Amino acid sequence: MASWTRWRQIGSGAFGDVILAVDNFTGKPFAVKSVQLDSPHHAQLENEIAILKSLASPYVVRYLGDDADGSRRNLHLELMVGGSLADVLAAKKGSRAALDEGEVRAYALCVGRALRYLHDVAGVVHCDVKGRNVLIGEAPGVAKLADFGAAVRTSDGSVKGNGGARGTPLWMAPEVARGERPRPASDVWSFGCMVIEMITGLHPWPEFERAEPEAAMFHIGYGEELPEFPPYLSKLGKDFLDKCLRKSPSERWTAEQLLQHPFLAEEGIFLDNSPRGVLEWANWDFDGDNCGSDCSSSLSTSADSITPARDRVKELASCSKRLSWDDDGGWEEIRSAEEVNLAEDGKEEVTAEVEALQHCTCFSVQMENIHRRGSATASAANACCSRYCNGGGVWHRQIGLNTKLLVGWCELFFRLKMIINTYDPMLSPFV
Repeated sequence: MASWTRWRQIGSGAFGDVILAVDNFTGKPFAVKSVQLDSPHHAQLENEIAILKSLASPYVVRYLGDDADGSRRNLHLELMVGGSLADVLAAKKGSRAALDEGEVRAYALCVGRALRYLHDVAGVVHCDVKGRNVLIGEAPGVAKLADFGAAVRTSDGSVKGNGGARGTPLWMAPEVARGERPRPASDVWSFGCMVIEMITGLHPWPEFERAEPEAAMFHIGYGEELPEFPPYLSKLGKDFLDKCLRKSPSERWTAEQLLQHPFLAEEGIFLDNSPRGVLEWANWDFDGDNCGSDCSSSLSTSADSITPARDRVKELASCSKRLSWDDDGGWEEIRSAEEVNLAEDGKEEVTAEVEALQHCTCFSVQMENIHRRGSATASAANACCSRYCNGGGVWHRQIGLNTKLLVGWCELFFRLKMIINTYDPMLSPFV
């Protein structure tokens, strides 16, 4: 018997339908790509299954399994609730800039890291990089490369371009359009076309949108023109496109080089809804650090700790209560009144005040790391420091101990939230 249940169709592509499904044992939703066994696209799905099984990157949609039920072959995939970039662009159709440049850079950064992993680690050429094959997560700036039906391994020297119908003509690199073997540089060309697509919301060759594929491919393969750069794209963005869209594959930058380009620099990417602290970071869709490493982290802990950790953090962050330190021991003397030299030069008094401020600052920084930008917790921490620090005879609570306990609880809560968001996204809003 099938271990999962079909819900409804959520998409379709050149190689098959995409269905929303649920695991009958865990209740976890996932996506299923399905084709008929007698379909001409069955071979492409088998190719995608074989390649995805060998991949492990947080920037590539995750393979969950595969099976056959009756007359259909099924590929189980990680569910990306944001749909594809093409869906987002279609919703914004008509505006001059489909996505603002900050969003474009964030998504391009993730796709660039996916390509670096495929080219330099996995030895795979995707062959069909475009907005339709980039899936986005619930959080802003999260993107993963999908649809590997046309992908090839760099070690497979027998693969040709046109003979395998690999790629979409308007995103296709000139050498592939001429029938040459796909290579990593071919993905880089398509990557540049995808950036134009994100900026304009249009095909990279809009004049050939309704033309026959053969005519578009002949123009791309043998013509001297390049796709038009959007005039309202920044100078930095245009320079990035120049590194991607060069007729000669040998002149294009590699994915590794493109990740060093200032256009993909993380410090230059600003998103209004980016996470502001560890408690918000847990909602992001990547395993491990967001767009940081190509290796996902493995997190494990006891589910029995979820409730107390959640309740403790809520209590500490609540505006309705003051922070209470009654359970954490007595007072600790930082500097006694006898040690303070009340000389007329005031040197010792200044030193005592500086020590007090250093303790307050240390505690405030810890609270800021827990929940940034004016949270109730940080405000309460500062108020607490103001009450218990005295410039003459400096007495202070056991700030170090309480900070370590609080940071520990928050770190535990953050890791648990990451696990739940990764393996059961439907439960994430309730935690």
